[in-house]
Amino acid sequence: ALAVTKALAAELRAECDTLVVLGIGGSALGTKALLGAVEPTRRVVVADNVDPWTFGKLLDGLDLTRTVFNVISKSGETAETMAQFLIVRDLLLRQLGAVDYAKHIVITTDSDAGALRQIVHDEGFRALEVPAGVGGRFSVLTAVGLFPAAFAGMRIDDLLAGAAWMDSRCLDAKLWRNPAHLLGALLYLADTRHQQNVVVMMPYSDRLHPFASWFAPLWAESLGKAETVDGAPAHVGQTPLTAVGATDQHSLLQLFAEGPVDKVVMMLRLEDHGRELPIPAAYADLDSLGYLGGAGLGQLLNREQHATELALVQQQRPVITLSLPQLNPFTLGQLFYLFEVATVFAAALYHVNPFDQPGVHASYRLTYGQMGRSGFETERAAVEAWVARKRSEY
Repeated sequence: ALAVTKALAAELRAECDTLVVLGIGGSALGTKALLGAVEPTRRVVVADNVDPWTFGKLLDGLDLTRTVFNVISKSGETAETMAQFLIVRDLLLRQLGAVDYAKHIVITTDSDAGALRQIVHDEGFRALEVPAGVGGRFSVLTAVGLFPAAFAGMRIDDLLAGAAWMDSRCLDAKLWRNPAHLLGALLYLADTRHQQNVVVMMPYSDRLHPFASWFAPLWAESLGKAETVDGAPAHVGQTPLTAVGATDQHSLLQLFAEGPVDKVVMMLRLEDHGRELPIPAAYADLDSLGYLGGAGLGQLLNREQHATELALVQQQRPVITLSLPQLNPFTLGQLFYLFEVATVFAAALYHVNPFDQPGVHASYRLTYGQMGRSGFETERAAVEAWVARKRSEY
């Protein structure tokens, strides 16, 4: 599967300048985290919402003859992604014709089942597989994330090598030597023993901010459950919140330091930012300004991380800091795998299933009903009655 993914990415890099990923949730956020962390050499755009203004503007600016669309949905039933696909397919058909349009679509879906797999069989689109048993929020290290990353020029072999190295660390049975189990246990205990039911991921790097956005649904959807695996009432899970240093020292830090004692702040520190911008020495006679001269922006950012960590500790607020020597595919692979394993381990402690998401199915069904999908007439009637009641109240 990896060889197929790499070969297809190389083939399309020779044919196209732009890859547009059509996906939502886990099918998009992992790719965004990959692209944000390591500078791409080829343009990849992730269209992860159906806002008509945003999506329309994106389509308006594309040269379709040099663009390929990667449609990602394991089930083939994701309403948002399938709607995007139908719009793109129609646009390609009208502009490129029935013979050439199929070369500009790649489908990533289940290997055997679902509407998209049927469409692949019928229309001959190039396709990649989402492995069985792998949900969207755990799929970044599959073709879902690897294909866009390879198209963008990332060394995906290094990414997977980093994940494999972390896997070797996570096989240790002793908690204190297993980084993923230790992290999952600490966050679980903060929640269940100390009522710290909000976990803040705060990277001190703009390039890791998309990673924090990827972590949020991983933690929320995997652990936020109404029932245990035995069917007992649970209603558990920490609420993830994203922040970025040093920006949010000027917006959220006041709450973290002096607000409710219900948060764990998890910082990501990058020792080497990949470049440094020296701060010129000027205005030496001004104490409030001259002290900055001779330092660099990366040095300033990292010292702010240390300062903020200590300031929170002094307020007796819990802080976990993970330090990366550099940000590259190898360290990024470690980071993805670390948090995936930590999430599964925490789920075992909560005694919940980390791989399902029953709480969102009602929303899906109600959407299907409103859009007129056969078999969901009851849901449509429920929405119409609810909307009518809301209007009557105003």
